[in-house]
Amino acid sequence: MMYRAVAMLTVAVGSALMHPIHTTLTVLTPAADGHAMTVRIRAFADDFSTTVAAFAGRRPPVDSSASDDDITRYVRSRLTVADGRGNPLPLEQCGARRANDLYWLCFRVSLPTGLRGVRVLNQMLTELHPDQVNIVQLEDGAARKSYLFTKGSAPSVIGAP
Repeated sequence: MMYRAVAMLTVAVGSALMHPIHTTLTVLTPAADGHAMTVRIRAFADDFSTTVAAFAGRRPPVDSSASDDDITRYVRSRLTVADGRGNPLPLEQCGARRANDLYWLCFRVSLPTGLRGVRVLNQMLTELHPDQVNIVQLEDGAARKSYLFTKGSAPSVIGAP
């Protein structure tokens, strides 16, 4: 009986520590000249490190860590920014830091033809959680527009066509 109580308590505590929301937040901030954009991503460390490790062919780390190289490869494969013609634009990492249970990631992308017609697709962590929702916010000056991506979503045009 004591063993069963301990087992139930362990499951209850483990469940309480897991977050019930499966989401990322990505904020896109175009440069003043419109020819570059900063991409800031917030993701839960446990989910993110598990998925990055699987993508890299490794076991998930107990401490929810991930290397910068693995992070960059994963993000580039799951978050795409394309110009108005559909050509992918390369993401360059500008930082990754861990703050408690979150990862805060920074990428920059050059927009040679400006923001017009730019398309974004965020499929991060959709391979881990079927209910994953990725929020992308475009902050262009005082204006803010939000986009939601789930598994199987199509790219969204964020710059006026």
